[in-house]
Amino acid sequence: MNKNLTQIRLAVDKIEAHLFDENLDLDAITAALGYSKYHWHRMFTAMTGISVHRYIQRRRISEAARRLIGTTDPILTIALDCGYQTQRSFARQFKAFYHCSPRTYRQRKVFLPLQEIVELNEQQPEALRNFEINLIERPTLQLIGYRTQIRRDFSKIGQCWQRLHRNKLRIANRKDPDFLVGVNDYSDFQLRSHRPSFTYWAAAEVSAEAAIVIGMEKLVLPASRYVVFEYRGRCEASMQPVMELIYGSWLASSDCQLNDQARYDFVQYGEQVDSQGLSTIRVWVPIL
Repeated sequence: MNKNLTQIRLAVDKIEAHLFDENLDLDAITAALGYSKYHWHRMFTAMTGISVHRYIQRRRISEAARRLIGTTDPILTIALDCGYQTQRSFARQFKAFYHCSPRTYRQRKVFLPLQEIVELNEQQPEALRNFEINLIERPTLQLIGYRTQIRRDFSKIGQCWQRLHRNKLRIANRKDPDFLVGVNDYSDFQLRSHRPSFTYWAAAEVSAEAAIVIGMEKLVLPASRYVVFEYRGRCEASMQPVMELIYGSWLASSDCQLNDQARYDFVQYGEQVDSQGLSTIRVWVPIL
């Protein structure tokens, strides 16, 4: 077994055992492990995609959010139990991560896990190691683009995007020119020979009055409530590991219920790429 991986797992166990201790920091963790602080921090960050300090912050806030939804404990009690000296400092950091106050979050009555206990393996996907999460009510979404039927050949998705990139400048009245949208439409979902069959769209969001470009089609997604995952990634990378984490792991830990009247999800891909080839990517999953 990878010795470094074992060290990280031991550290994660220690963090969980002392998550709300005031003195839980990098020094305390490395002292217990007998490891160089500098090298261990670099190793943890490289293997998890997040610094030790930020991981501890996110875990504390996530557990506080769990108590806000799962208990009637006063917010001040939760703040103090979770290692914050005042309710104000707790509220400030909570809002920085969840984009709303603890009181507003409790009123929504939906638990959104921000940072579950990191599960390390030799080939952990990079996506969602440090995602931002939000709950958003979104009105009707108007899209124009290309669609294809996916049965066995997933290469059709790439072909769909090639067509869109060649012709996207022909689309008028784009509402958000910084993003393109990929939609997985499961309204006609079937399993054929253990392979999924569904409709895929590569499109751009437009205003309601936008004219349909010749050769393209229009898709209207209804108004819905969404849980939104945002992270930095490569637009050309496969979304399968990300979707497996959301549907196979995150949803199992949350209170969210999928909206059976909205059998789709969609991904916004940022058109602005940084020097490392990364863009903003947002995954939208409709929930009740």
